[in-house]
Amino acid sequence: MQNRNHRSPLKPSVLAVIGVLAAIGAQAQETTAPATTTTEANSAEEQVVVVSGFRASLNSALNTKRASDGIVDVIKAEDIAKFPDANLAESLQRVPGVSLTRGDGGEGKQITVRGLNAGFTRVRINGIEGVTATGASDINGSTNRGRGFDFSVFASELFNSLEVRKTSEAAVEEGSLGATVDLRTGRPFDFKGRTFSIGAQGMHNSVSKTRDPRVTALYSDRWKTSYGQFGALISGAYSKRTAQEEGYEAVELLSASNDGGFCSPLGAGVQNPANNTVKGVTAASCGFGVPRTSNPTAYNDVMGRTDNYGGTVANPLPGSGAFAPRIPRFRRSLTEYERTGLTGALQWRPSSATELNLDLMGGKFNNKRYDNYISAISFGRSMGQSNGKPQTSIVDAHFNDNGSWDYGRFNAVDIRTEGLLDVYSTTFKQYVLSGRHDVTDRLKLDFLSGRSRSDLDEPQRTTVQFDSPNANGYSFDFRNNRNVPSINFGIDVTNPNNFSFAPQEADGTFHGQFVGRYLHTRNTLKTNQVTAAYEASDNLTLRTGLSRRNNSWTNVEIGSGGNGLTLPAGVTMDAISRQISGFGKGLGGSGVPGSWAAVDLDKFLSVYNIECHCAAVPGSEYNYLNQANRGVEEKIDAAFLMADFNYDLFNIPLRGNVGIRHARTEMNSFALVNANGALERVRGRNRYNDYLPALNVSATLHKDVMLRFSAGKTLARPEYTDLAPSSTLNTQVQTVTIGNPNLSPIRAKTFDLQAEWYYDKNAMVSVGAFHKKIGTFIQGVSDRAVFSSLGLPESVLLGGGCSITGGTPACATLPNTTVVVNRQVNTPGGPLTGYEFNLQAPFSFLPGIWSNFGLLANYTYVDSKITYITRVDNPNTPANEQLTKRANFTGLSPKAHNLTLFYEDKKFSARVSAAHRSAYLLNVLGDVQGHDFTTVDGSTNVDFSMSYNLTPQLRLSFEGQNLNDTPLRYGRDSQRNDTLLYVHSGRTFVVGMNYKY
Repeated sequence: MQNRNHRSPLKPSVLAVIGVLAAIGAQAQETTAPATTTTEANSAEEQVVVVSGFRASLNSALNTKRASDGIVDVIKAEDIAKFPDANLAESLQRVPGVSLTRGDGGEGKQITVRGLNAGFTRVRINGIEGVTATGASDINGSTNRGRGFDFSVFASELFNSLEVRKTSEAAVEEGSLGATVDLRTGRPFDFKGRTFSIGAQGMHNSVSKTRDPRVTALYSDRWKTSYGQFGALISGAYSKRTAQEEGYEAVELLSASNDGGFCSPLGAGVQNPANNTVKGVTAASCGFGVPRTSNPTAYNDVMGRTDNYGGTVANPLPGSGAFAPRIPRFRRSLTEYERTGLTGALQWRPSSATELNLDLMGGKFNNKRYDNYISAISFGRSMGQSNGKPQTSIVDAHFNDNGSWDYGRFNAVDIRTEGLLDVYSTTFKQYVLSGRHDVTDRLKLDFLSGRSRSDLDEPQRTTVQFDSPNANGYSFDFRNNRNVPSINFGIDVTNPNNFSFAPQEADGTFHGQFVGRYLHTRNTLKTNQVTAAYEASDNLTLRTGLSRRNNSWTNVEIGSGGNGLTLPAGVTMDAISRQISGFGKGLGGSGVPGSWAAVDLDKFLSVYNIECHCAAVPGSEYNYLNQANRGVEEKIDAAFLMADFNYDLFNIPLRGNVGIRHARTEMNSFALVNANGALERVRGRNRYNDYLPALNVSATLHKDVMLRFSAGKTLARPEYTDLAPSSTLNTQVQTVTIGNPNLSPIRAKTFDLQAEWYYDKNAMVSVGAFHKKIGTFIQGVSDRAVFSSLGLPESVLLGGGCSITGGTPACATLPNTTVVVNRQVNTPGGPLTGYEFNLQAPFSFLPGIWSNFGLLANYTYVDSKITYITRVDNPNTPANEQLTKRANFTGLSPKAHNLTLFYEDKKFSARVSAAHRSAYLLNVLGDVQGHDFTTVDGSTNVDFSMSYNLTPQLRLSFEGQNLNDTPLRYGRDSQRNDTLLYVHSGRTFVVGMNYKY
């Protein structure tokens, strides 16, 4: 056989083969037909050689990148059980085009690739897809239930390499518009022989003031026997972390006209609220013991501001243009994390032609989060709920030039202290059996069979609230600090006796409540695949493969809750409270309470065990009839045909691949709905086919210069939560919120062009451009439909003895009623275009010690245009035209860049890194509620790491994370830029040691 590196001129017959494959791809169209399951065919995994040192890991990764056919970025372990960052997501943000989304406590959770959020990126572990779901704070969505991968579940030490594949390939599993991320755990054949490593670290955070441990270990060995080579590896990682996050949040921004408006002044032309003997409302008072004290000037300033909400309201209500925080509050979150991970691997190589691998992985991520809030609750309460805003008087008000309500003083404000305990765990288990066999020197077979399962179990999410109704003199003031207001609560919030926990009064006055929740989410993914590769010549290899994948997602959520209860005799508020102290250090702003009386959940549960969910504690029983119980199953069959080529064209070496992948998807979903007091199962089903061509070409223009081009069709399947036919019905206002099993995937055509110059040993500079033509998108809209067309049982309309068949009284909503339907639908997509710059520059050209330095730098710019439907019709126009807003993808930072300066010699290594992403859209609201966008401010995070090798076996290390204590800020509305959230979590320092042999 000839040398594999030899290239022949490109022959007409070969051009014909490639042309046929390309033509098949060019003509392939999506079709709708019976469908079932997708999987992928992996090419044989190359052996990973564990390197030692940061510089060596960069060099190894660069070699992998250079040898790839598509556009790929790689991160390798620096040493045995030593990844460059403590968190995989933190490492990923160093990759060009990758931005990090941080969760509670400041830790990296998910990634955005080239502007596309975590739902568009598939993550595979040892060749099969993994999904991990975790919990979150209320303002961050409470729970991740989607397809996105949460990197905080795993310790980075469990992995040997990380690969980000930004272009598609026929042999690679479909399902990603952003990137396919491959994580690889260690195997015994990665090492030359017996290997052992153990490490220990201690962590300290500047806000939580805690010291937490982190331990890792790895053992690997391999043996030669008469039956071939055997190898075994086991590794483990354990860490405990206490994160404390402090800050301010508004929960929402509501207009003064919401929830019935404010209490009008004495003698106002229009009295608000109207007289009500039950509530104690008269011309002189807005409730029992609540006199009308609004200042006419301030009141008129507020209520005189109007907003037509993007032209959707013909006669705006008074106050519709003045926006105040719904629940202005300070929060301290204390989260205790415990992360445990284990990997195992067995390998058998009976001959050089055959190899079998068994990879095992398990992990558990335990969380216990305590949230304590001190807040004003009445700005988000209506009169009918619990009095609230209509009893609150406006004493003074100020608006800045942008129209933001930056100062207000009020009377009769309800103050609340709230405690939340969220206990949840994520458990991950996976096995993968894979192998290869060289049938001949030209025919090779590979197989892979595996299963991963992730369980998010939340047995307890308990909230208890104590209230202090009708406090006078409350104020918020953003004039000196737009992020952290100065708040005067009008009472001594450190005194627990100023709060109460008791039943609601006859006039609606509230004295606290409690809420509970149970949640369980399971993701199960099974993959079976076989591939074959035939080396037709030294320059052409034909590949084909079949795969089947079964994905299953289930989600159960059950809630409970009740109003305040009468405390037993002798139990005082002091007995069920504790003091928050030392709050706000490093947060900024003035007028921040350093302490307040907080709910002590342990003490409260000893008085009222609301977690019994039983009749003995009224209100604690689970509401089984209104539970969320839903699931989705996907069966995806896939096949591919691909050609690898390696030729000279006009004396220019060309290599790459061209092929097509066919994926047939069958989706079945279900949900339980409350049908007049009984749970009834509703089902949904969908099928579709996709033909996905892909081309990757690399041309060596010069021995050190490469030009890459890639083109293909890709897809991203809808989120599971959107596919389940669960529903929420309000018969009185004739509104239905429902899932949509008929959603089609988001489909796109992609094009990439990148030039790379390997200008020196272990050095590279590259520049590239990419374009994605996204044909379809998915977004939530409100439209109108006849109820009977929604596929829900008619019995859900019944209740209170009403009739849907002509009897009396008639139900408020009937089967033939046209209702407002809130659901996710397929809408037109749009273009996404960007470019990337990447530099890896060791300073080896410098003399002496300076040659040990080096620089890593990258920059990404992305722009996209999606038309968001903000309302399906405009009642102010005769045509009722659709209202839309054109904007970037949510989660897309137009600009992102990273910079790392490093130094390394034989004993000492150090580096400092800065990662920046510009502001991005969290959601698009379109002015319909008075806000156009929710944005997340841009951020820069600075980290450093250093280590010293005392001996070839013993290494000491010191690391610093988030050195600049970067805050997380959400803003509401691009003009006003009101603060929705502002929190920080402090700096973390880590010292450690590692021993290996």
